[in-house]
Amino acid sequence: MLSARTFFSPRTIALRLALIACGSLLMALSARLAINLGPPGFSIPITGQTLALPLIVAALGRDGATLAMFAYLAEGLMGLPVFSSGGAGLLKLLGPSGGYLLAYPVAAFVLGTLVDRGWGETYLKRALAIFASTAIVFVFGVAWLTRFPYVGGLGGAIALGLTPFIIGDIAKVLVAAGLGPQWPKIASRLRL
Repeated sequence: MLSARTFFSPRTIALRLALIACGSLLMALSARLAINLGPPGFSIPITGQTLALPLIVAALGRDGATLAMFAYLAEGLMGLPVFSSGGAGLLKLLGPSGGYLLAYPVAAFVLGTLVDRGWGETYLKRALAIFASTAIVFVFGVAWLTRFPYVGGLGGAIALGLTPFIIGDIAKVLVAAGLGPQWPKIASRLRL
């Protein structure tokens, strides 16, 4: 355990900020791995972000990962091209992908909390915890899509914003859960 002096030392704070920045960078890079689905002007991309999120939680813990997600959103709002397909700005955040983006800090916090409570110990528990965080992303995303009249209500939002992603995201959950035995090693090297 770190002493208060070490915890608040400039070196420790700088290292924490650097790790949070690395987490937001990983989220931005995983957004670049995108396949756009849907009609032109209204596409919700399949990205690597729901795979990156559990890895960031594993590396930075609940609080660090949650802060990394907030940093990622702030970077996008400031105009940095960190969202899928190099998108940025308030209009991107208010567009069809906005609900998914806004869910990332919540999903990181929930996943980190579950892992802290022992849900990272076995493959099945990790998979369930990661599935829960992925479900949060989709609940936010689908709910957000219902705001757009041309989507066609909840049924249309599910058809556009959930159904095309189910198989890919189940695969991402299984892969991320499989990397779980490495989580303690990653965390012990990166967490302060």
